Amino acid sequence: MKILATVVVALLLAGCQGSPAYYHHDVQKHVVVLDKREVSVLPLGHDQWEAFGGKEGGLFSTDLDKQKNRQIKAIETVSGCVVISSLYPADHQQDKLLLRAMVDCKQKPGM
Repeated sequence: MKILATVVVALLLAGCQGSPAYYHHDVQKHVVVLDKREVSVLPLGHDQWEAFGGKEGGLFSTDLDKQKNRQIKAIETVSGCVVISSLYPADHQQDKLLLRAMVDCKQKPGM
């Protein structure tokens, strides 16, 4: 039974941490706290950014609009630019933990 539990936990962890934004040791990563939720933000280059986290409540929270707004605000805070498009990669469609976004640095947030 212990072996089965270990295998299940290992598989869950292997599937969840595919983004560099998750890893704490990446030197380009910034952590922004919004509404008491941590969002990790990482530049990908060419005006592209990635945000990981910001989930509301427990595992089964469904307030995805707030979560997405938190992720977008975190990217805009770190980049100093306006998010002009965003998407959840195919492997994060369910949990919406990883958001990839394109920014426009000619525009500034709040303008």
